[in-house]
Amino acid sequence: MLQVIWGDQSEAIEQEACEILGVKGLRDYFRKPSNGGFWTDHIKRYSKSRRKAPIYWLLQSSNKNYSIWIYYHRLDKDILFKALVNYVEPKLRLEESNLEQLRSQQEAAGTSGKAAKQIEKQIDRQESLISELYDFQDKLRRAANLNLEPDLNDGVVLNIAPLWEIVPWSEAKKYWQELIAGKYEWSSIGKQLRAKGIISV
Repeated sequence: MLQVIWGDQSEAIEQEACEILGVKGLRDYFRKPSNGGFWTDHIKRYSKSRRKAPIYWLLQSSNKNYSIWIYYHRLDKDILFKALVNYVEPKLRLEESNLEQLRSQQEAAGTSGKAAKQIEKQIDRQESLISELYDFQDKLRRAANLNLEPDLNDGVVLNIAPLWEIVPWSEAKKYWQELIAGKYEWSSIGKQLRAKGIISV
């Protein structure tokens, strides 16, 4: 994005932005969910008094090795399915292909020696990453399969609530539990959950 907008000046602009933000690189800033990262800064900026309304949502795997950003104002009924098909599934295929290559290298290297041990560690890390990605995929699919029609009039906290398992924000879980308890019957999300039999109170 910086290159498209500023061309030859993009590196200087990025360096200046990093100095202002106090980070090594912009990629790290956007990936970091804790203090000093974009997500936390964004939540603070878009939370005034009792209103909590971040418009960029961080969906993240359990060990924070994979993330997707969603823009609130582009929400539609199919956005989670699009994320699965266009991002998560291709990422899984790529990482599984990388694992197969490592296994081929392992066969060629044998079972003893320094190279074999290094490959074994890489395989363990790769298997762990793939397991984490499948977990993320399952949680995202669970939210997608609710087939909820987002309604911006419900507000950010109710729309983000079904993603509570993959959003590093405790408010999402809190509002999900309240939705399931039947607290927001007036909301479009609440009515949809009741119609699907998810709220029975």
